[in-house]
Amino acid sequence: MARFSVCIPVYNGAAFVEQALESVAAQSASALQVIVSDNGSTDGTGEILERWSTRLPMRVITRPSTLPILEHFNALLDEVDTEYYMVLCHDDYLVGPDALALAIEALDRNTDVSSVYCDLAYVSETRRKLATRRFGRRGRFDADQAGLESIRTTRNLFGIPLAVRRAALGSSRYDPFFQYAGDVDLSWTIGRSGPPFHIDRALIANRYGGANSTWSMLAGAARELRYLAEKNGLRMGYAGRVRLGVTAFTVAQKKRLFGAYARLMS
Repeated sequence: MARFSVCIPVYNGAAFVEQALESVAAQSASALQVIVSDNGSTDGTGEILERWSTRLPMRVITRPSTLPILEHFNALLDEVDTEYYMVLCHDDYLVGPDALALAIEALDRNTDVSSVYCDLAYVSETRRKLATRRFGRRGRFDADQAGLESIRTTRNLFGIPLAVRRAALGSSRYDPFFQYAGDVDLSWTIGRSGPPFHIDRALIANRYGGANSTWSMLAGAARELRYLAEKNGLRMGYAGRVRLGVTAFTVAQKKRLFGAYARLMS
């Protein structure tokens, strides 16, 4: 019986989804299942998923129409029926065959831990390594501190979850208000049910390219982070809002430059 679900939301992902599936198939961990939600793709995604349906313990959900991104993610989370899970975006992939085994071991050994994170490898569309994002931590870390620092720096200082305990997720889901800060909001919520845990190895490859949804979300970052602060009981005066706006603008420009670099390296 499966203990761990790898949830892959995909929309027109024919160029990349096979690499995500290959990285799951290469995992040394046992008792895995894959749940793929195809959000109304119009390219060759369906054919790729059909080809892989006999190569992995995999369930494919085909949406009759395209859902908004966070509604799609929430619908996929509703399908999780295992003890642990992760959401692997269709253009990302796992690095190394022991990635999920390490995450499962961390959750099994630390029964109070709610979720597991790791360092990230940033890669181009052609899988060329661009940079490694190191978070400078190991083991348990404080979710409130990570949430506050995410607001202050306008960056996601949790990272991408490598594994989440389904009991810690409970009925929590992505808040539809968010686009840019949705991952921080849900990670922070889950982290309040038990400390998150960090593995200081790059175990997820996060792809940067022209189709990356980050670019369309940057404009609303400051507004979303102000709401995130209010949602968590933080009062932000005029000076704080101005600082946040300036920081968000600066980070957005850096991200756009990095995106241009990623496209050049592809």
